[in-house]
Amino acid sequence: MGGSYIHARGRSVHHVFRHITEHAAMALHYFMKTETALHSLLHWICSYQTLFTKVCSKCGRLLAMDKQSALLLPPVHRPYQNFSANKILTAHQNSSTKDQTIDVIQAYHIGCFLGEA
Repeated sequence: MGGSYIHARGRSVHHVFRHITEHAAMALHYFMKTETALHSLLHWICSYQTLFTKVCSKCGRLLAMDKQSALLLPPVHRPYQNFSANKILTAHQNSSTKDQTIDVIQAYHIGCFLGEA
């Protein structure tokens, strides 16, 4: 059938998920300082529903070369600074579909977000 895609120490063998895990650890520390930590964190995590469909907010492409891993990756960076769960809820209330709500959160390739591209 297939092998395990998670290393014994809980690390994925897929680079895209490694990047997301590292980014999520930083986001968790950031959200812990807010009054609505769990609520904000869960909405931020939901933004990854569009991982393989949402294009980069800077370059407009779905895939871009990651210089560190030399692999084509989707926009794995979802900014959590200045993230507002209230902004997401307002967008959800004003939109007719869930997809429009998720569009409020921007997505970037690592190089695009860091200005390397």
